Formats: sequence, structure tokens, C-alpha cells
Amino acid sequence: MESLTCDLFEPGMTPLHRAGLGGLVATLRKIEKNEHPPLLWNIDDRSVTFAWEKEQERERFFRFLFEYAFQLEDGIIHLPGQYGDVEPPLEVKAALHEGLRTSMYGYSRSRKSSGPAIQERYEIDEKSVDYSYSPLRWYKHQKEGYEQFEKSLAGKFMLTGSFLPGAVQRHYRHKESQLMLSAQLALPLLFAPVGVIAMRGRSKPGAVMLIPDIRDLSTVQYLLPSLLPRRAEDCQIENTADAALQAQVRVRGRRLLVDRQIPTVRGIWFAQTAWNKQQRPPAFVMEVRGDSDDEVLERFETVLACFRPAVRGRGNDDGSGFWTRSHIRPLAAENLLAGQPWYAGFSRLMTARDDSIKNPRPIRDSLKFERGGLQTMTQEISWDLQGEGIIVRSVHEAVRCRYGRIAAENKQNPTGMRNRMNREYERQRLAFTGAKTADALRHALADLWSRAGSNRELQKAWPHVLPLLSNEKWRLAQDLALLALASYQGQGHENIDLTDVEDGEQEAQ
Repeated sequence: MESLTCDLFEPGMTPLHRAGLGGLVATLRKIEKNEHPPLLWNIDDRSVTFAWEKEQERERFFRFLFEYAFQLEDGIIHLPGQYGDVEPPLEVKAALHEGLRTSMYGYSRSRKSSGPAIQERYEIDEKSVDYSYSPLRWYKHQKEGYEQFEKSLAGKFMLTGSFLPGAVQRHYRHKESQLMLSAQLALPLLFAPVGVIAMRGRSKPGAVMLIPDIRDLSTVQYLLPSLLPRRAEDCQIENTADAALQAQVRVRGRRLLVDRQIPTVRGIWFAQTAWNKQQRPPAFVMEVRGDSDDEVLERFETVLACFRPAVRGRGNDDGSGFWTRSHIRPLAAENLLAGQPWYAGFSRLMTARDDSIKNPRPIRDSLKFERGGLQTMTQEISWDLQGEGIIVRSVHEAVRCRYGRIAAENKQNPTGMRNRMNREYERQRLAFTGAKTADALRHALADLWSRAGSNRELQKAWPHVLPLLSNEKWRLAQDLALLALASYQGQGHENIDLTDVEDGEQEAQ
């Protein structure tokens, strides 16, 4: 009798191999529920062992295994082992399909299109949302996965970027420099598409692949489905950090996020290169560590609740809508993973332009759609320093006083009141963004506070504010001041549109 054992901790097993082995085990568990396999296997906490007596028996089973694991349904990649007991809806499968097509199958020779993009529509919140996907005739693992496994048994499986993204032959003209993998390593790698989650980003062209670093196979058939997005809302990711933390939050919600099983999730960003339009190699890698008590995940759950993707209507007769984008959630995700305050770098959002759209506009023009979430964040998030919340509340109070005076002076002139409030907002924004030194920022804040009169927040806790105005932390104070300005919500006439500024008042970019 012959056998083949694939072990999580076999020398040469990378995180992608381990994720693939998890995908293999999840597929076998699915087969155990729904099929009568012609071959026996044994699965323990760290390995899976196959055994067969005849070559025909091995060939018959593994051909069946690859045909079952890698399917196509109406041109969409279908991976039964990844879904668990409940298959995701078509719009989610289409998003996952596009993610794999852009990352794992980014090279044109690794898949074959079956025609033009297909347009579909789904309903959410009484609005219709359009989406599209490019159907495939075949993809690498579905077309030749079994043949590649047979090559590995003969010692002829060559490692290429089609199976391990980023892998290249060291010397193209010397075939002996090509890395060969044994069957123990090749089989888990061939199942990598089942064990990873891939989705396209919204902020810029490219896709994120999430690779769970699996350390225990006993519950992998539950772990992979919990990582998987189940709603169209879960597929609206902005960057690598956002996608990885959202996945960790989903796993945490199922109480499966424990160190022994999945200590980290590795996020890889795939982007098109300027020198080769046919390839999308890995361009950025980050690791997200988390457990059920991780403060980073707790804070990101607050961020996600405040800046959850939502469908906004276009005002068309058919009631169609589109998914809103968030500029703050990806910023907060990157900061949390870097160990920085979630708002660090907020000042950039108040000055930079959004280059991801056809006609770039200042990002601050879009922040009005997230103003309510910002206001909630300033009230719900746990601050690292007491002075952070005090600066935000003191700026809110000062702005309220300034707008109150303007409103009192323009009771009979609503248009003039609005214009003056807009000019006041823009004046403060330019004062804060234009501060290039600690002294300049202190002057800008002191000017606002002095113009507003008595400030209860500062009177109560001024000593807590002073450390943030030091030469070492003044940039955080600058971010907090701009955050307070962008998150301010007044009552009635004070609740102004932050982007409605008179001609000539906006800062030149």
C-alpha cells in the first residue's frame, strides 16, 4: 500500500502552503458529508494522509478530488470546500471570483475568458445595486490541477508564479534553476485558492489576497467559512489593512480567533505594473495578528460600526444605488495595525485629492458623507490620552460659539449666515493645515479658542492638553483639530455643508 502525508509543519511549508492544506482538508470534510469517496484518508490536528493500493485507485480519486474542488458555474469560480454548509449569494461569489481573477490568476495565461463582462443586479435596502464580473472558460487549477499533481508524484512539478504568486525562476535560460516541489508540498499549494480569500479593492486598481496562517486542522472546515464574506457589504474593502481586519472581526464573531489555530492573517496587495500590463504581482505585504482580547480588533469594530459601507441612491427612476466609499476606515485600519492613534495623518485627508476617480477632487469634499460617523467615533472610541478627547471637544465648543455669533448677527439673512459660516470653516481649515511647526499650530488653536470666548472643556482639563501641544506630539494635535473641524455637527443653521465654499475661498492644490 502506498501513502502520501501532507503536514502543516513540513520543511518548506509557507503560509500559503498551510492555507492550501487548510483548503484541502475543508474540501475533504465537505466530500465526507456529501459524497462517498472511493479512497480513504485520515486527518489529524496537523496533517492529512492518503492511502491507496492500486495506481488506478489513486488516479480515480485525485481526479475526482480536483474536479470537485475547482469548478465553474456560469463562468464564475466555484470552490465548494471554501463555503462551508451555506453557499454565499451570487453577488459575493462574483466579488470573490473577481478577486481571484485579479490576484491568483492575474496573468492572462492562467485563465481564459469566455466572453464580455456580465452585468447583474441585486437588491439591498430597497435599492438596486449593479455589479459585473468577467466570466471564465477555464482557470489554471480547474484545467490542469490534477495533471500538475501527477507531475509532482513523478518529481516534475515546477514552481511558477501561477501557483505561488511572486515566484520566479532564478535564471530563465537555465532550466536547472527551476525549483521542483515534492507531492507533499505541491498538493497543499495546489489547493491554495480554496484556503485564501481574495477581493478587489475600491480605492485603487488591484486586489487583496488574505492568507490565514493555519496552525490546526481540527476546525478548519469552520474557520475558512467564517473568514469568507457573506454579504455584499463585506466585500466593500478599501485597502489591505481594511480587508484583513474585517476578516479578523468576522472570525472573532464566530469565537474561532485563537492563537493556536490562526495566529496571523497575511494580506497581500496585487497591483498591475507599469512595465507589464499582463501581470499583477504582489506589491505590498502585511501581517495582522489578533486574538479574542486584542484591543486593535475592539477599536476596529468601533471604526467599522461608524463607517460601515452603505448604499446611497443615485436619484434615478429605477431606484438604483451605489456603495459609498470610506476614506477614514482605511486610514484608521492602517494606523491601528501600525500601533498609531487611529486618526494619525487625518490632516492629509483635508488637503489631498482623490486620484482614484476620473476627475480628481479634494478628499475633504467626500468627508461630509462620513461626518456622522466621525461624530460618533469621537464619542465612542477609547482615547489613548485624555487630552485627545479634550482637544476635539474644545474645538467643537469653540466652533459652536463662533457659529452661534454668526447666526445671531444674521438672523434676517440666511444666505449671508451660510456664507459666513462656510468662510469661517475654511479659514480654520487653512489655519490648521497651514501650520508647519508646533508654534504655528499653537497659534492657530489659541486664535480659535480666544475668538470663541470662555471654553469649559479647556478650563476643566487644560493640563491634559499641554503634552499634545509639545514639539514631539504637535502633529497629532493638528490631526485632532482637523478631525474636530470635520466632525462638527451643529443644530439647525449651524449644520452646514462643509464643501459649499464660495469661489476663491478653497485652497489651491
